[in-house]
Amino acid sequence: MVLIIGLCCASCKDKPVVLNETTPVKDTLVVTEKKERSRKDLARMYGVTITRSGDTLLPRIPKDSIQSFLLAYGKENPENRVRMKTRHGTIELELFNDMPLERASFIFLVKHNFFSHSVVHRVVQNFVVQAGNSDNKITAMKRSSIGSYTLPPNYNGKYRHVRGMLSLAREWENNPEELHDPFEFFISLGTAPHLDGKHTIFGRVTSGMDVADAISKEPTDEGDWPMRDVYIDMSAY
Repeated sequence: MVLIIGLCCASCKDKPVVLNETTPVKDTLVVTEKKERSRKDLARMYGVTITRSGDTLLPRIPKDSIQSFLLAYGKENPENRVRMKTRHGTIELELFNDMPLERASFIFLVKHNFFSHSVVHRVVQNFVVQAGNSDNKITAMKRSSIGSYTLPPNYNGKYRHVRGMLSLAREWENNPEELHDPFEFFISLGTAPHLDGKHTIFGRVTSGMDVADAISKEPTDEGDWPMRDVYIDMSAY
């Protein structure tokens, strides 16, 4: 997942991380940071963004109470269905209720419009469609305002990476705890047993796999990023 961070004139698409059917799905935020941004650029981009009214751009999740915050939020926001609209059509998603932390996190991000202005940023036919990143500065600003948190792995043995499953991405380097990135997700286009026990599965596609297949056929650059951006619009119900 060639992740968000695109500011200045340099694009995340300039030096992408290549992914194929045998490569794990990665959160490449760290890789992108190292390759694309100076420390000064990153400090400016990931500093907490304050609105004119004195609030953060989006609600901020306290770092010392991420799980308790999300579980409480999940009880008050029981939605487990999400529509993902694209120029190819709409994909309907069901979030698993027995994955409460992941469901609550995803619903929180959707209902607070985190994914607005983000795109499908990696596609590999018969493998994955991955989204949640963009080259727009606003995406990085939103992530910073929320708190750029991570989630612990939750490898539920009842779920496998088969066609239509919804999973979280994660960084594979310097991540011994296998913490997952709640801001990036992917849809499996086929069976991928090498991802089982490596990525947290928290939902599935209930309709629109034809749309996912169409997106996966978009012409891409060498980093599997579609040459023509596929923006997503998410809503919970």
